[in-house]
Amino acid sequence: MRTSLLAGVLVAAVVVASPRIASAQDSTLACHVTACSVSFEWGNTNTQPDPDRRYGAPSDMESVFLSRLQELGFKTSRGGEALSAITVRLTPLNRAICESMSGTNTDYSCHTVDRAAITVRQEETAKPIPRIDVIARCSDPKVSVTFAQFGRYAAEMLAYTVAGGKGSRPAVKCG
Repeated sequence: MRTSLLAGVLVAAVVVASPRIASAQDSTLACHVTACSVSFEWGNTNTQPDPDRRYGAPSDMESVFLSRLQELGFKTSRGGEALSAITVRLTPLNRAICESMSGTNTDYSCHTVDRAAITVRQEETAKPIPRIDVIARCSDPKVSVTFAQFGRYAAEMLAYTVAGGKGSRPAVKCG
C-alpha cells in the first residue's frame, strides 16, 4: 500500500513537472532568450533589388519579417555579431506578371521573391533547427506574393518549424 502511494505521488509529480520542463527547453530555442543576428542575402549579387511597382519594396519584406518574429516572441537584431544568427537567403523571381488580369502581350517586367532558405545557427548546446525552405505559392499560379506577404509567411514558417510543427501550418495570404 505504501509503495503504491509513493508510486502514485511520483507519477503525479512527473505529470505536473513535464510541461514545465518542456516549456523551459522550448524557450531556449532559436532566439527566445538572447537576441539573434538576422541577415538577408539577396541572390548572387547580394544586393537588394529595386522596389517594384506591383509587389512593393524589398525593405518591406525585411521589416515585416523582423516585426512578425518579434510578435511571435523572438528577439532579433539586424546584423552584428551574436551567438545565434538567422540567415535568410532569398531567390528573386525576376519575371513576374505585372497585371492583375493578364491577357495578350502580358507584361513580365515585375519582380518579387520566389523562395527563401532560412538557416539558424545557435550555440552548441541548443537543439539544432533544420534548414527551412520557404516557397510561398498562391492558389492562382499566375499571381505572386508581394514582398511584405512573403516576409510575414517566412517568419511564420520559421516559428512553426521551431515549435516542432505544432499548431496549424501557416498559409500565405495572396491578393
